[in-house]
Amino acid sequence: MARLPSTSFKLSVPGLAILCFLVSSSGFAQGCEPIRFTTPVNLGGAGSVYQPANEWQLTLAYRRLRSEDWFVGSNENPALAPGGQSPVFSIHTIVANVAYAFRDRYRAHISVPVSFGSLTRTWPDKEKHEQNANGIGDVSIMGEAWLLAPKTHETGNVSVGLGVKIPTGSHKIQDTYYGASGPVEFPADQTIQPGDGGWAMIAQVNAFRKFRERLAGYAFGSYMVSPKARSDVAFAPSSPTYWSVPDVYSARAGAAYSLLPDQGLTVSLGGRIDGIPVHDLMGGGDSDTIKRTSYVVFADPGLSLTRGSGTFTLTVPYRLRVNRQKSLLESRTDGLNAGGFAKYLVFASYMHRL
Repeated sequence: MARLPSTSFKLSVPGLAILCFLVSSSGFAQGCEPIRFTTPVNLGGAGSVYQPANEWQLTLAYRRLRSEDWFVGSNENPALAPGGQSPVFSIHTIVANVAYAFRDRYRAHISVPVSFGSLTRTWPDKEKHEQNANGIGDVSIMGEAWLLAPKTHETGNVSVGLGVKIPTGSHKIQDTYYGASGPVEFPADQTIQPGDGGWAMIAQVNAFRKFRERLAGYAFGSYMVSPKARSDVAFAPSSPTYWSVPDVYSARAGAAYSLLPDQGLTVSLGGRIDGIPVHDLMGGGDSDTIKRTSYVVFADPGLSLTRGSGTFTLTVPYRLRVNRQKSLLESRTDGLNAGGFAKYLVFASYMHRL
């Protein structure tokens, strides 16, 4: 099948380009903030808003997260962190994505993440220690369809996607838990584990609209439904309470401007929100599991650069607002709704069309 007219590809739409786990997250962690980055990747820029029939797209994406700010509700308060000092989460995630377009309206892709996580905090033994958890994360498979024919809707369209997240990543990599009575071998903190231990269904919507020759708007939304109520990993050794396997949502919207069309450079600015809801759609476990319910709002600047069949994309979401909401368990037990949140994230990707 012939490619779409070249005018379809003059304007990059980074809003269709980067999802972010949350996230971590279509499988973002159920720890402090949604930090696991395993959502199916739909990356690209100029030339990739529409993927022509029979074309392959190979993408390698990276996300950096470093969290060292401690919040209670919407207020930063490190004095209430363990030992009076904010824990430091450092997570690097790489995602390999392969997409194939069966027709110009329909495509499918698979995403395979690998994460490298560490957590440094003051433990119940009153000392600082570091935990580490590295490995392959939860694989995601997604199918997508444009609602309108791309050939006749070059200036705007909406796509819908349905997929599944497979619990291929470990959620119980062993490290040391430093208890008051001494260290014991125990799964590392769930916030840095590569997987969350549950299957999930993913629904997403992408949309773009060209307003002028070099200006377009974009929007994206994703919701991951986790039917499993809880993990099989306890919050701490001998604890009767287990980690949640929560629902996760993410949304982005903004505008993209083709700054240097001949050089393939596009810039964008928008907003994004990532969150874990208080109430899951199904599965239960809201009132008796450790569930870090929260949402984070970011300013979301980005750019993309296209050269031939390849596109490089970079976005650096900057935190504007945090709300570490009380979970049902925290409300019932008068627990503290606290957690760590990154000041900014870094997403980078390279997509190649075949």
